[in-house]
Amino acid sequence: MASQEVPGNTKNKLSKKQKITNLVGVSAIVVIIGGALFLARTNAANAEVGDCVKESGSKGLKQVGCDTADAQFKVVGRIGDKGRDDATMSACKDFQGVSQVYWEGTKNKGFVLCLADAK
Repeated sequence: MASQEVPGNTKNKLSKKQKITNLVGVSAIVVIIGGALFLARTNAANAEVGDCVKESGSKGLKQVGCDTADAQFKVVGRIGDKGRDDATMSACKDFQGVSQVYWEGTKNKGFVLCLADAK
């Protein structure tokens, strides 16, 4: 006598190896996304007036605590919708104590940070 399958009674069970592989894959994705979000929160794009920053790399800024020795500049102004050519000291003329100007953006659309010495 041949065994017959009952329609609708088939189970798609994953093997133990498949379950582990899926768990590792999902965990890796969560770690990558979490790491990216952690790193993004300290970049210049998130800097607001009152935040402190330090130079990072050849042309970047990284947020740091104002009470740390790493703090080089304090953000005293932030101006949106500016092109790279607008990142001049005159763009920050309305802010007190500006010693540096920083621009970040893409295709000539970005923002200017007006920076004063932190110390």
